[in-house]
Amino acid sequence: MKRILQNSIYLLITILAINILSYFLFFRLDFTMNKRYSLSKVSKNIVKKNTLPVTVDFYITEDLPQDIKKLAKEFQSMLKEYKSLSNVSFTVNTINPNTSEKEFKANRAGIQPLYKEIRERDLEKIQKIYIGAMIRVGNSKTVLPQINYNTPIEYELTRILKQASDTLKPSIGFVHGHGEATINHMPQLIHELSHLTDLSIVDLNAATPPLSQFNVLCIIDPQDTYSAFEIEQLNKYLDQGGRLFIALNHAIGQLSGERNSGFINRTGIEDMLEKKGLKVKYDFVVDNNCGTIALNQHYGFIQFQSNVSFPYLPIITNFSKHTITYGLNSMLLAFASSIEQVKTQSTYIFTPLAMTSSISGIQQAPVFFNFQKQWTKNDFNHPHNIVAALLTNDDNNSAIVTITDADFISNEIVTGGHTDNINFAINSIEWLADNSGLIKLRNKFTTFSALEPTGDSVREFLKYLNFLTPIILIAFTALIHFRRKQKKRINRSHPGYVD
Repeated sequence: MKRILQNSIYLLITILAINILSYFLFFRLDFTMNKRYSLSKVSKNIVKKNTLPVTVDFYITEDLPQDIKKLAKEFQSMLKEYKSLSNVSFTVNTINPNTSEKEFKANRAGIQPLYKEIRERDLEKIQKIYIGAMIRVGNSKTVLPQINYNTPIEYELTRILKQASDTLKPSIGFVHGHGEATINHMPQLIHELSHLTDLSIVDLNAATPPLSQFNVLCIIDPQDTYSAFEIEQLNKYLDQGGRLFIALNHAIGQLSGERNSGFINRTGIEDMLEKKGLKVKYDFVVDNNCGTIALNQHYGFIQFQSNVSFPYLPIITNFSKHTITYGLNSMLLAFASSIEQVKTQSTYIFTPLAMTSSISGIQQAPVFFNFQKQWTKNDFNHPHNIVAALLTNDDNNSAIVTITDADFISNEIVTGGHTDNINFAINSIEWLADNSGLIKLRNKFTTFSALEPTGDSVREFLKYLNFLTPIILIAFTALIHFRRKQKKRINRSHPGYVD
């Protein structure tokens, strides 16, 4: 009896110690293949190096639908991991905006409510849901107005910490002077890059600032030809370990009035790339997996618009396994040329990044667009055309990302729902500029696997399996216990037996 009491006391002390330790220490065992619920080495390093106090005001509505409740729990668990690793004050305040005063505070902080239709038995209602956070790191403040399944939570939290603690940001230069795209042409790209980088306009003919101060130079939609001096400047920049992001409108499509045709626009950048092993071909890629255009059609006296598939607007879903393309699903390109690797004396290594589908082809320029054309298999007899590629040089650490469409990051296409277009551009530039590895987290989203639907027979089997398994285990345990007792009784009946 005394031994049982001692064991019970030891057990209670152990449980109490574990509970006390769990309050101060937080860890999770992550058995997912891609370690979705574990902080990466990049995040751990950044949160440990942070020397500024962190305060997170997490605004979350009570009585949430199950899917949003899971997401909120995952966000809170991730905050606990950051807190457990932090060497400075890391405070998390959970606020339920259940009064008008707290709702006003949430709105003033920049937290935006979402409205979700909820069904309860035979009733339907619209629930107002707050799930967002205001994060203060030192004197800086950042708001996540709505957290959803498209929010890369770890990337956002680590980015905010890095942005507040890093005094030196990567410098990104946008080359101008040849009709390149202006900043107003790509507002989302500029907005995203401004978080972690310093942006500048660059004139290759000017003596200042020196190109060597830029981590990345962006050449987006040049329309005029680069001079031999400017190409030489770019080559010198690359020889010093420079990095380029190049988006060319090599294939130009005209869809206005009577000029429904396409031609090639040369800028001199193509020749520079070809000497390094990347050739942009004189063609237009076409793909059966494509976007649509609106055409005016007539039916008697009635005029209407209809959407027609247009293979010159390929939707790209084939991506290589690279950090730049990790997590991307699809991109829409507006008139693109194919890329091929060519042999040169250069030490650059060629890596494809994005390709057309298995039902795709090429058409040599110039082309004339026939909107009534009946496309056949013969038009798609050149599959897997490369439309984006990477050149890397291990000798001087230079790199070049090239994509053969510059309009893919235009505001018109990006706001049309093609978010991976902007993700590819941001991933490319941040990968070129950042050596910390933060870019690997951009497409790390929180998802919860759903069970596949099963048939009635499988459900019936699982129901009885769940019901009978505990009974069988208890009966089996009882049988073993009975046999042991029976064997002990038999042994006791033998003369000279001692327990």
